[in-house]
Amino acid sequence: MIGRNPKKLWSVSLGAGLLGAMAIAVRYALRPPERELLPESLSPAIFARRLFSSSAGDLIYHESGSGAPLVFVHGVSIGASSYEWSQVYPAFAHQHRVLALDLIGFGESSRPNRALTEADYVRTLAEFCRSVGGSGPPVIVGSGLGGGFCAHLASQHPELVERLILLMPTGLGDFGRQRLPLTTKLLGKLPGLNRFIYRNYFSTPTAVRTWLTQYAFADPARVTDELVQIYTTCAQQYGAQHAILNFHAGRMNFDLERRMKDLDLPVTLLWSDRATFPPLEWAYRLQESTRQCSLRILKNVGPLAALEDPAQVTRVLEESLDGQIRLFE
Repeated sequence: MIGRNPKKLWSVSLGAGLLGAMAIAVRYALRPPERELLPESLSPAIFARRLFSSSAGDLIYHESGSGAPLVFVHGVSIGASSYEWSQVYPAFAHQHRVLALDLIGFGESSRPNRALTEADYVRTLAEFCRSVGGSGPPVIVGSGLGGGFCAHLASQHPELVERLILLMPTGLGDFGRQRLPLTTKLLGKLPGLNRFIYRNYFSTPTAVRTWLTQYAFADPARVTDELVQIYTTCAQQYGAQHAILNFHAGRMNFDLERRMKDLDLPVTLLWSDRATFPPLEWAYRLQESTRQCSLRILKNVGPLAALEDPAQVTRVLEESLDGQIRLFE
C-alpha cells in the first residue's frame, strides 16, 4: 500500500504536484491578457467612426469628406488596421468621400472565432461597397493581401468598383507558388498551440518591432515607438489571433494573377523598387496580364509604404487618380 511506502508516496505526491503546476502554467499561458484600449490616433480626428453590419460581423470604418467615394483597404498582418493608410487618406477628403475600413478580424472590427476564407472577405467587401451609395461605385485603394481581396472583388462584381489602385497586392498563391511554408500551415491547424505562440511570441512589442524593421519598412530608422505601440495594441486585442490563425492555415490564399486577367476596369499598380515580397518582377507580370493597367514605382519603401513615406504615396495616388492610364513607367 502507498501509505506503508513513504518513498512511493513522495513520488506520487511529486508527480501530482508537477502535473498541477503544468496545468496552472498552461492555463495562465492561454488566459486572455489585459488589453489596452485602441489608441485614438488609429484614425484622424476629422473622421467619423461608423459601423456596418456585414454577414461576417460588425465592420468599423472611418469617413469624412464628400464627392466620389474613395475606399481604403489595409493589408493583412499582425496588428493590421486602417491605421496603415491614416497618414495618406486625409489628404483626399477635400474632394472625395473617403472611407477607410478595418477588415473583419482586425482593428476595431469584429474578431470572430471562425474559419474565414478569402471568399468571406470578398463577400464582406461587396456588401460594404453596395452600402456606400452615392453617384457611382467607389475607387478602391488596397494593399497587400487586402489589395488582392479588392482585385478578387472587382473580378466578381465589376459593377461595384470604379477602378483599382493596388499597393503591392498578393493572393499568397500567386503564379502557382504557395507563399506560406508547410510548417506555418500546419501550425495554423493547431489552434491551441497557435494561440499560445501568437500571444507569447508573435504579438509582443519585440516581435512586432522586429517584423516592422526587418520586413515592413525598407529603412528601419523610420520605425517609431508610436508605430510599434499601435501595431502591438491592435495585435493584442481580444480575438485578434483568429484572423492570423486563418492566415497561417492558408485559408486566405488564392491566385491573384487569374483574378487580374478577368478585370476589365482601370488598374494602377504601386510597387517598391526595393520589394522582396512580392518581388518587382511580379508587378511587370501582373501588368502584362491585366487589360488596362499602369505601373508606378515607389522609391525606397517597404510593404507599409503608406506609413514609411506617406508624402510619396500621397503624391503618386494624386497622380494616379487623374484617370490617365499609363501602359509602362
